[in-house]
Amino acid sequence: MRWPAAWRDSSALDLIKGSAIDYLLIDKGDQFESVRTQAQQAGLRIGVPDEAPSGVTLVKGLWPGVRTARSDPGRVIAGPTGEPWVDSNGWQIQLTGALHPQTAVWVTGPPPENFRASAGTYLLTVADSGAYGGRWVISLDDQLATGLAARRPDALEIWKRTVAAAGFFAQRKAWAGYSTAAVVGVISDFAGDNEAFSHELLNLLARAGQHYRILPKDKPPDLEGLRAVIYADAQQPDAGLRKQILGFVEAGGALIASPSWGAAPGAAAKPDDESPLFVARSLGKGKIALAKTPGRDPYQWANDSVVLVSHRYDMVRIWNGGAAGSYYALSPDRRKAVVHVLFYANRGPDAASVRVAGRWKSARAWTPDGPVERIDSEFQQDAIEVHLPQVPQYVALELE
Repeated sequence: MRWPAAWRDSSALDLIKGSAIDYLLIDKGDQFESVRTQAQQAGLRIGVPDEAPSGVTLVKGLWPGVRTARSDPGRVIAGPTGEPWVDSNGWQIQLTGALHPQTAVWVTGPPPENFRASAGTYLLTVADSGAYGGRWVISLDDQLATGLAARRPDALEIWKRTVAAAGFFAQRKAWAGYSTAAVVGVISDFAGDNEAFSHELLNLLARAGQHYRILPKDKPPDLEGLRAVIYADAQQPDAGLRKQILGFVEAGGALIASPSWGAAPGAAAKPDDESPLFVARSLGKGKIALAKTPGRDPYQWANDSVVLVSHRYDMVRIWNGGAAGSYYALSPDRRKAVVHVLFYANRGPDAASVRVAGRWKSARAWTPDGPVERIDSEFQQDAIEVHLPQVPQYVALELE
């Protein structure tokens, strides 16, 4: 947690007693000396804001939620990725975890200007990081920090929900050992000339509802279970990586790449497999889709790749959820799964339904407040559909 600048009195430490908060980032200065001393005596670890402790990678994130345009009257802001827009830190957490697998991922980011605190917005912010295996460094807006210092009931209620959300993920550390369930693999070095495109591609794939696995180019790619791979770099792959990807295609997978991939083997595909952006070729049981032009638009790539793979392979579908997102992870033995469902509007839905691909036999739903008692499940040949009652902005589905 980032210690609020307004909390000069060490009595505020009572607020985190017994919670999952175990590390405080406190500004330098003598005015916080008593806070540091008593925090250490209470067994808490102490650090400085914006400095990562050993074993931690800090990610500068965004406050999750639906961001809307605040423009002058009569002015319109439009564009394929314009506002309103869903901000989420999930893709950054996944990428950081893939590039730095030996470290924990902490997400930092203050509340936005003119922020109006509610229990739901803070719960969502904790869950947006926790769902993807990260931790949000709790940062309070000034009004909430002042209210907590004065022990105002409305502020304490928000705080109660916030620490409950943090505790929810702390009690379920086994989920961190689950692996990402994915339809598409994204291969890149995610750096240098490829950084901007590959990072935005991950962001936009998530917004399109595609479940993907991040595959750093310097490691042998795990292609098991994937329907397609996106080779996101502007440079040709080395011979070993090319051979492995083409073997994946011949076995029935799909490759999506730019013309820089080089000459593609195989035969011209059927006209029905063409798209405005890609030229298709067939190879063995699979297909290759090469972009028609060297220019790379991450928005077009993200949306066209979903169509090329086909919505029939969607891993999670959500109805009546509004601005929603999900992250699907499997236990090491593949006998259990958890699907994190996040609703980014100002409140959770009254009655949402979630379809999850897989031959699951039972489902339980949890929120940081406890189990969701009234859920109905429909079992299909290759999926389970869960019908939820009114829930807050985060719910976890445990499947077996």
